[in-house]
Amino acid sequence: MRRWSSGLVGVVLLLLSLVALTDVTTASRGDRDYTFHNCMKKCKDQQCEGNEYKNQLEHLRKLMWFCDDECKYNCMWQTVVAFQQHQIPVPQFFGKWPFTRLWGIQEPASVLFSLFNLLGHATGLLRLRCNVPKNAPLLSLWYIFGAVCINGWVWSIVFHTRDFPITEIMDYLSAFSMNAFSFFAVFVRLSQKWMCLQVITTGVLILSFCAYHVHYLTFVHFDYGYNMKANIAMGVLNAACWLFWSGLNRKTHQHVWKCAVFVALAVLSLCLEILDFPPFYWAIDAHALWHLVTAPITLIWYSFLIDDCKYLLEENKAKKMI
Repeated sequence: MRRWSSGLVGVVLLLLSLVALTDVTTASRGDRDYTFHNCMKKCKDQQCEGNEYKNQLEHLRKLMWFCDDECKYNCMWQTVVAFQQHQIPVPQFFGKWPFTRLWGIQEPASVLFSLFNLLGHATGLLRLRCNVPKNAPLLSLWYIFGAVCINGWVWSIVFHTRDFPITEIMDYLSAFSMNAFSFFAVFVRLSQKWMCLQVITTGVLILSFCAYHVHYLTFVHFDYGYNMKANIAMGVLNAACWLFWSGLNRKTHQHVWKCAVFVALAVLSLCLEILDFPPFYWAIDAHALWHLVTAPITLIWYSFLIDDCKYLLEENKAKKMI
């Protein structure tokens, strides 16, 4: 048990360090540069007709690249060239690294890797349906979990396709919902049933915090730093509880190692979120790599869920025979 306890402490310390190191900003050196501002003024004067950009390609218009957006994109690259010519490190713009768009998609790599995650959960749900009997305990819990995760990755795809205030907040809130539901699922798994005082009380508390989180970000202040720290704090509790449960049951449940491995890999993958470097080929940054890494480990999680549902089913059958 000592190994599991030390591992749990390590995970918590790592996640807490991520909270301390996280620093999110919406203004950056690139969009404050004179070259960028001068370019924006010329672009708006010469290319804009209201919201329309002159001679714009149809697919860009359909993805709502308005004139201001086109000017920002084109001026961003003019500024990047200017920095490179003076051998100055390329800066961020509006809190993000420059990305080369593809068919109007702002961050193609993140969109593709988010799709991988979506397919991972869709495949996992299909495997649950095909491999677990319908009367298995908690099967409905994991169906809901899968649906919550698919919704989260849909919004990730939408947000990385086009960054608007509404797509941004839906992406962030959907990601938080995945974290929160997984945390709730720990307590359901501990109780092995939905309707008990412990689960209901925990569910009400988590739902209340989620409601506050949504209200604060939507109607009070869209605070990037607060959102990130709230997600990581929830992740600390989530990972700690699942690892603690795995440690308690490691001798009686042969499949719990899959849960522990998944949680450990998920936590390690979060280290990519604190890395900060210009995108490779102006396409793949640390955040995109994080999405890439999380896709394959989803298979481990659903393999654990299948084994766990079968274990609970056999356990219930054994109890009825006594």
